[in-house]
Amino acid sequence: MNRSIKLLASATLIGIFSAPAMAQDTASQSTTGSGRIIQPITLTKNSDLAFGTVVRPTTGTNTITIDATTGGISKTGAGDAALAASTSGRATYTVGGEGAQTFAISTPATFNMTSGANSLTVTLASSSATGTISGSLGSAGTATFGVGGSFPVSNTQASGNYTGTFTTTVTYN
Repeated sequence: MNRSIKLLASATLIGIFSAPAMAQDTASQSTTGSGRIIQPITLTKNSDLAFGTVVRPTTGTNTITIDATTGGISKTGAGDAALAASTSGRATYTVGGEGAQTFAISTPATFNMTSGANSLTVTLASSSATGTISGSLGSAGTATFGVGGSFPVSNTQASGNYTGTFTTTVTYN
């Protein structure tokens, strides 16, 4: 009899401790949504890129450069080109938009200026790759930057009025 009671007690204890676990059938988590509304970005061209008048060298080659930051013109190289008294300067822009926002500046690496069938390849440079609009979130602001460039001119370059266009783009970061 003792043995039967022990077996019955063991079976009862096993039943108590091995009851099936109840699985959780739902779970919840609080999630936050967020967003920011800002003013559109704008770009206004204030001035064009102008190299002025360049007297081609009689020998050799020169590179004519407009500085993207200062707008100053210079020449380098072994040629004897001359920079005639004329108006030259960098292209300048004003960016408008939401205050305190950063933006990226994009210009092509090069563009062509042509005069009839003749062309010059201009290498472009921006005064900065990025900028920050003045002011604070919730108010309008502005920022400015410049684009300069350079091109080689040799003693065989054809005379003419060279022109071309390129596109500058700004994008919020």
